[in-house]
Amino acid sequence: MSVKHILQLASNKMGLNPADSTQRPVLLRFLNEAAYELHMQADMPGSLMEMTFKMNGDMTLSLPWYVGEIRAIRESATFIPWHINRLQPRYYEMNWADFWRNFRLKGKFACMQAVVNQGPVVINVPNLEQPPLTVTISGVTETASHLNEVVTVNALQVQSVNNWLEIKTITKSAVTNYDVTINDIDGHLLTVIPNTEYETWYTIVDISTMPWLSTSQSQQDHWVEVLYKRRLRTLTNDGDEFPANDVDHIVANKMVQIWAQEQGNVQLAEAMDQMNTRSMARKMEEVNRSTQDKVALVINKHDLLMPRIRPHRPYRYGGYGTTTMMGGGAL
Repeated sequence: MSVKHILQLASNKMGLNPADSTQRPVLLRFLNEAAYELHMQADMPGSLMEMTFKMNGDMTLSLPWYVGEIRAIRESATFIPWHINRLQPRYYEMNWADFWRNFRLKGKFACMQAVVNQGPVVINVPNLEQPPLTVTISGVTETASHLNEVVTVNALQVQSVNNWLEIKTITKSAVTNYDVTINDIDGHLLTVIPNTEYETWYTIVDISTMPWLSTSQSQQDHWVEVLYKRRLRTLTNDGDEFPANDVDHIVANKMVQIWAQEQGNVQLAEAMDQMNTRSMARKMEEVNRSTQDKVALVINKHDLLMPRIRPHRPYRYGGYGTTTMMGGGAL
């Protein structure tokens, strides 16, 4: 739930005051570390979302910044599930399946698309911040393999000094009131840094060549439903929320665990860790008590490529070939 409620729960156990300007940053540090640990531990109730995307085959796609880890994909029209792979399987021997209904995760990048023409980047803000905001750009130029440039945003639109070939990271100096938009010199959108974040990352995926070609004009194809985990944002303001439902006490207890570890209280830290794990398991069990779990027992498609050769046996033992399934005799 809200940061304000979580800080109140944790501060009562830690003896700190979230209203104190010197103690609040300490509580927020523990909060964000605890939130990261819990977010990585499990797909908690309320952390998964669905979205529909339109795409072509044989292309690279950038997912929105708020999309975290991808959990599942299926076609909207046919309900056929897609495969999700990392980079390595593409280079395995006889990897023909990589070309058919496959999402290949290329990684997370600071920009949603690459810089096409070498040149400065343009930083845009709807209103100026006080104190003035600074944006740090790291990347490759024609004369440097790695370069950092700090740009002070003292106007609604400012340009960088360097001409960038490739951008590795873009960060801003503080949590702001407005989003920061960055374009290349041709006006192409490179990244949007939300006001609640210091930086942002885009999940880049490589779409398989089949089943949809870029020349296909079908209105029903090219749409996929993606199940993804909500990205964990930096928790700073009282109104910010942890991306899960009804886990305030678990997050607060995780904060106490990390605080106890830094205090050297190993016994308390271990006890809180056990309680957090138990509370998380009970929460997941509570949510799943009314749901139905399905197990798919699907015949491997390789078994249907050629019928098995088993002579002198009745047809029912002839394997899984088409002649057997149609009631034919033994081969």
